[in-house]
Amino acid sequence: RAYKEAARGLLKGGVDLILLETAQDILQVRCAVLAVREAMAEVGREVPLQVQVTFEATGTMLVGTDEQAALAALESLPVDVVGMNCATGPDLMDSKVRYFAEHSTRFVSCLPNAGLPRNEGGRVVYDLTPEELAKWHLKFVAEYGVNAVGGCCGTGPEHIRKVAEAVKGLAPKPRPESFPPQVASLYQAVSLKQEASLFLVGERLNATGSKRFREMLFARDLEGILALAREQVEEGAHALDLSVAWTGRDELEDLRWLLPHLATALTVPVMVDSTSPEAMELALKYLPGRVLLNSANLEDGLERFDRVASLAKAHGAALVVLAIDEKGMAKTREEKVRVALRMYERLTEHHGLRPEDLLFDLLTFPITQGDEESRPLAKETLLAIEELRERLPGVGFVLRVSNVSFGLKPRARRVLNSVFLDEARKRGLTAAIVDAGKILPISQIPEEAYALALDLIYDRRKEGFDPLLAFMAYFEAHKEDPGKREDAFLALPLLERLKRRVVEGRKQGLEADLEEALKAGHKPLDLINGPLLAGMKEVGDLFGAGKMQLPFVLQAAEVMKRAVAYLEPHMEKKGEGKGTLVLATVKGDVHDIGKNLVDIILSNNGYRVVNLGIKVPIEEILKAVEAHKPHAVGMSGLLVKSTLVMKENLEYMRDRGYTLPVILGGAALTRSYVEELKAIYPNVYYAEDAFEGLRLMEELTGHAPPELTRKAPARPKREAPKVAPRARPVGEAPAVPRPPFFGVRVEEGLDLATIAHYVNKLALYRGQWGYSRKGFPGRRGRPWWSGRRSLSSRGSSRRRWRKGGLNPRSSTASSPWPGRGGASRLLPRDGGGAGALPLPPAKGRGPEPRGLLPPPVCRAFGGRGGLDAQGGLPGGGRDVLGVQLVTMGEAPSRKAQALFASGAYQDYLFVHGFSVEMTEALAEYWHKRMRQMWGIAHKDATEIQKLFQQGYQGARYSFGYPACPDLADQAKLDRLMGFHRVGVHLTENFQLEPEHATSALVVHHPEARYFSVD
Repeated sequence: RAYKEAARGLLKGGVDLILLETAQDILQVRCAVLAVREAMAEVGREVPLQVQVTFEATGTMLVGTDEQAALAALESLPVDVVGMNCATGPDLMDSKVRYFAEHSTRFVSCLPNAGLPRNEGGRVVYDLTPEELAKWHLKFVAEYGVNAVGGCCGTGPEHIRKVAEAVKGLAPKPRPESFPPQVASLYQAVSLKQEASLFLVGERLNATGSKRFREMLFARDLEGILALAREQVEEGAHALDLSVAWTGRDELEDLRWLLPHLATALTVPVMVDSTSPEAMELALKYLPGRVLLNSANLEDGLERFDRVASLAKAHGAALVVLAIDEKGMAKTREEKVRVALRMYERLTEHHGLRPEDLLFDLLTFPITQGDEESRPLAKETLLAIEELRERLPGVGFVLRVSNVSFGLKPRARRVLNSVFLDEARKRGLTAAIVDAGKILPISQIPEEAYALALDLIYDRRKEGFDPLLAFMAYFEAHKEDPGKREDAFLALPLLERLKRRVVEGRKQGLEADLEEALKAGHKPLDLINGPLLAGMKEVGDLFGAGKMQLPFVLQAAEVMKRAVAYLEPHMEKKGEGKGTLVLATVKGDVHDIGKNLVDIILSNNGYRVVNLGIKVPIEEILKAVEAHKPHAVGMSGLLVKSTLVMKENLEYMRDRGYTLPVILGGAALTRSYVEELKAIYPNVYYAEDAFEGLRLMEELTGHAPPELTRKAPARPKREAPKVAPRARPVGEAPAVPRPPFFGVRVEEGLDLATIAHYVNKLALYRGQWGYSRKGFPGRRGRPWWSGRRSLSSRGSSRRRWRKGGLNPRSSTASSPWPGRGGASRLLPRDGGGAGALPLPPAKGRGPEPRGLLPPPVCRAFGGRGGLDAQGGLPGGGRDVLGVQLVTMGEAPSRKAQALFASGAYQDYLFVHGFSVEMTEALAEYWHKRMRQMWGIAHKDATEIQKLFQQGYQGARYSFGYPACPDLADQAKLDRLMGFHRVGVHLTENFQLEPEHATSALVVHHPEARYFSVD
């Protein structure tokens, strides 16, 4: 009523367009659109209607709706312009704008904020400049085809002027002619035309067809109903059929109780199954997204049929229509085609519904009763689908499949339902109302059962052969269930089954198999060294061949560890297994993921691993050597500095007479470098990954097969000859930015969803989690990265990560610099002392770094001949130096270590890798914020992938990497900024602790690039 009253006044007042903006709830949008259209009809005046939704930094609308679900709902409504505004800047809108522009048939609008707001001294500040906004809108219009642009919070006249200048004269791109048929829940959209499958509708939320659901409905058992709904989704249902009608009960009252819960609890759309238009209308008022109405028919003539069709049109619902008219249910092909054509004409020409949004149910009847009339009914339905598919292009077809097998025993029903569904699919069926968990792949149905089912469906009776009797007789004679997936596995010989458990990561039933093996007389050690290690060897072979990804290797290792833990109490306490390795991350290095992967692989392949942890000095390593008498020592480290520590450790061992093998591994190592170290310590080896470490241990302990022992050492990679670097002349910076503050500022409580936008997913999946290009994560991997929405689209997820994991904090320093040979001095912002950062003079143009910054970096500063008094910087500065420090806190490391200690190796890998890449994303995001503060962010690339490739003005340099290799200079930054203010400190080797932290010098010069210093 409120929307309608407001719209009436606006229309009578002469407005040229009605704008519904900053919409947070897609159901509210539908309500408002209906009200405005009713007001237009009453006033007798139509104007364009524009609707703009708001996507939060989480990537969804406030209630969790993603862009696909939002557009599916908007496209079904009588709206002229669709778009988005508010909440974020254009960078976080980019993918949403692109989706709308590529898929919407309506005009598309975009009105972003001037970036994300921040609090500066109690004042809300937006960092996006007019030039940046104009650059984004130029992309949106020229590349994506957006039709209307503007600005929301934080934008002013200058922003709009720059935008108008940027897009002036651009011709709009043509809009798509049609939008694909979709339905949607509150959260996500689903296509009615599945490419490689059928649109499956779960059938068990039906009071008539499911006793279990009916009892829970009558008992008001909400948790039970939601569990039943989730079961169907997990089994593959794309939508859920809902029918609460039952004789003697108030259907509307049951819907009022249940629908508010289903609206927010279900991730898939609802098919409202009712014969009552009142019930359908009530459901449409509760259910967001785009609903399926089931159904309309002509049993009572046009009155009720038209009422349901009008509801579908007004609310933008898709519609199921049944092949029923005044004569009753259509049973023959001819009757079904006649009724369907009549309904199609009425729905499309009179009501204006799209053919793509119609699903024709040509009715499924039981063919199991044995009477003459019912036997051909399945065939008649299939033939009608085939004919109408040609005569009504674009429409969909749906069947309630299980009706066909009514009266048979469960095992026979599964087979008949599955075969009938497959035959219907071949003839044009696009959707099915089924119990998805009880549909069998045709490949799992015995050939004889499949052939008999076809005979029954197509009524292939002949003298002496009745398909129905033959089908029933088959299942009486074959009591086994052809659908049991475990049969083949459980039929394997016991030892082979144990091996397959390791390879396939099967934990359930493991202890029972081990107990059976022990009772059969197998010794625990024989089981470990036999089938279990054979399974791990196969896992290693699959990994080496690229046929198994690292997360699934760890899943196999979890099974192995569980098996060993079960067998240990039954083993004699003697011997060392296959061998012992003392393993450590070297002194000063806090990174342990590589070391722990070696531990997992070796310990689950029969080796004893003495894991000393991180930051281990050589003296402690050698104490462990004396105590445990290992076959080898393993040293790990991530940074370049760690490779030097390894060299020093080898010299230390050589000088004290040690000769036992040492295996080195780590990201900064190369095979050629380790080969050079043989001149210092001949018995040193390089392991590129954990499995190469395993192969080395097998060779060193005599457990390698002959072909491995004889294998020639890997040939070192040929390296390009070193050429003396030549410096390229660097010009003056065109302008020196003036930061909004000088000194150090700490910020906490940063938004995780915004940071997640900057995650490099390629680095996450391939670099951290070890998936190959073909090995994209399956169900186990997706929970850690199921789109950025999963991180914090709801407050509970955000609180969970802050409580148990990620806690982003940053420290930013902005300092004026007087010029070459001077010192950069941090000016205190709110009192307190100021630190000084000496920057060396850049001698000549050659790369001869001897101090905090190499000359190429120094030349990014002080490139101006001078600044006038008005534009001068504090303290006589002629340029600006920025420093950033970011951290995710200590909790991610603790969380990962707890998982490692508990043997949850796969989750350990996921948590560690995700935390590392979120830290990198935080660094990328904070560099973006600094560029915004400096007013140079308008030159940023608009694609996130290009930002990872330095698609912006300036650069950031971190100590310990080729451009600034001396980690000791971290101490100068620490004295300058006070790392402790964000919970970070330095190790004795000047590495940041906790591990999930990075620091960087930030420069603004347009020619700043990354480089190496020898």
